[in-house]
Order: sequence, then structure tokens, then C-alpha cells
Amino acid sequence: MRVKQKRAIRRMRRRHQRAWLVLDQVDGRSRSECEVMDISSDGARLVIASSLSVPKRFGVALVPNATPKECERVWRNGEMMGIRFTEQG
Repeated sequence: MRVKQKRAIRRMRRRHQRAWLVLDQVDGRSRSECEVMDISSDGARLVIASSLSVPKRFGVALVPNATPKECERVWRNGEMMGIRFTEQG
């Protein structure tokens, strides 16, 4: 039996790509390293520290010290977290 895909765009696989969560977007100083497991134009699946508290809306920088892309947490299960990008570009 085939499982129905919920998302409209299938994600490209990118393993072991580092990224940075920007939890305080006012000054950009509160950054926490994470790992991108897969990504698409509309969202990504990340591995984060299990003890990290992540707000509903935050930023993700795919390059160190880059301007973060705005996103929102869609789901979280321990160290795995699904996000949706809220701004395109």
C-alpha cells in the first residue's frame, strides 16, 4: 500500500548541511546550530538539540552570519523538527 504524500512539493534531500536557528531576530545574537536533513522551497526538516526551546516563529540561516529566512515550527518530535518558510526569497 502506498502512503499518500501530504505536502505539495517533494523535498530535495540534503544530508548533514549545517544551519543556524536565529531565535532572537531583533539583534540576531541568539543563534543555535542545527542540521538540515532535507529542504524544499517551502520548508525543511531539521535536527536540533533536544533541550532547545524553540518559539513558533523564528529564523533559519543556511550560511553563517547570513540574514535568516523567516519560518514557523510546524511539528516537533524530540530532536526532529519540521518548519515552513513564511517568506519567499
